[in-house]
Amino acid sequence: MLTYDEALNLNYYKKTSFTGWMTPLRFLIKMEKPEDGNAFFHAWVWPGPYIFDKTDDSLKIEHTAPFNEDGKKEIVDWINEQYELHKDVWSKKIL
Repeated sequence: MLTYDEALNLNYYKKTSFTGWMTPLRFLIKMEKPEDGNAFFHAWVWPGPYIFDKTDDSLKIEHTAPFNEDGKKEIVDWINEQYELHKDVWSKKIL
């Protein structure tokens, strides 16, 4: 399971995104900031083994949350929940 500490601090997301895996689930978390709105977390999960850009979009599940500590916790909880809810998807080979 992904922990809140493993998801790093908010300043990290202001510079880059965070990717990782809980075999075989892969995930990506990043901050997005529209020109006319508030920053938010955008997260995706998908089955491995491929990286985000090499995985068909139909296999990705996404979620957004406010860009703050509560939003970070929401994203971590969501990723862990997706891992548990879709174990059958993560175990399928997509090769």
